[in-house]
Amino acid sequence: MTDIMKERTGMRETAAGPTLPAGGAPRHGEGADRNIAGVRRGNGGTPGTGADRPAMVEVKGFSFSIGEKRILGDVEFRIPEGGYLSILGPNGAGKSTLLKCLLRLHEKGTSEGSVEVEGRPISAYTQKDLAKLVSYVPQAGGWIPPFTIAELAKLSRFPYATSVSALNRSDLEAVDRALEITALTHMRDRPLKTLSGGERQKAFLAAALAQGSPVMLLDEPASFLDPHHTSELEKMLIRLNREEGLTMLAVTHDLNHPFKSGGFALILKNGRTSFFGPVSGLMGAGVLEEAFSHEFTYLTHPTDGRPVILAE
Repeated sequence: MTDIMKERTGMRETAAGPTLPAGGAPRHGEGADRNIAGVRRGNGGTPGTGADRPAMVEVKGFSFSIGEKRILGDVEFRIPEGGYLSILGPNGAGKSTLLKCLLRLHEKGTSEGSVEVEGRPISAYTQKDLAKLVSYVPQAGGWIPPFTIAELAKLSRFPYATSVSALNRSDLEAVDRALEITALTHMRDRPLKTLSGGERQKAFLAAALAQGSPVMLLDEPASFLDPHHTSELEKMLIRLNREEGLTMLAVTHDLNHPFKSGGFALILKNGRTSFFGPVSGLMGAGVLEEAFSHEFTYLTHPTDGRPVILAE
């Protein structure tokens, strides 16, 4: 990334690429020639766990500390290719820190244990190679880059071009398809600062899609969004997982989201694993009560029969 681009965006390079959009791009041609991620289809249209598939992300005995403060301790989980992981937990449980550790965005701190993507420790990847595998969608409501929707999506192709103006046909096709999937083609020249919260969040999702990586990390992507945009974004993520094969790891405070997405759930409490397993396990006696120190009511949705959880 050029110094001018760094200065304009306020971004910094890390082991997983720039912090916005925090990643890179697929190997040339993969995003456009196969599917949006350049990977095989994932869940086959079903909300199962896919536990029989090879691991795409595997975390073993992972701990992370800054100084004397331990933020994560002995976290373990395994997500197969095309799987979906909902990451839950009280405020301050370490959910966002976990995502940043998966992206190697923490400049300070010490870690123990291992984090693997596609069977290799993330420490074995170069900055750009890790960026080819992992993309990131930040929380809504944060800093707004001074770009249009299309410019933001083009920036996600940075590992393969000396400048944005040098993007090749494959890059441009990946950007166009990402905008098409997120229904932003007609708005591609709109500055991010002129968008609503829901539109802006879709723009960040489009940028992550344009880089074409098979793993997508999302940090409370629906926070600050109204019910309409929350539902729209949620359905889009589930469709991308099931139809495009993207492996999703999403931090959420919505306890009902896992029952819509299927796959796995991870609950963190005080930086440690309180629960990990298929989402059906969230209905187990005391699982949520133990994690959140709160009482819940369990109902059945009147339309589709899925579980619905209400906080007392």
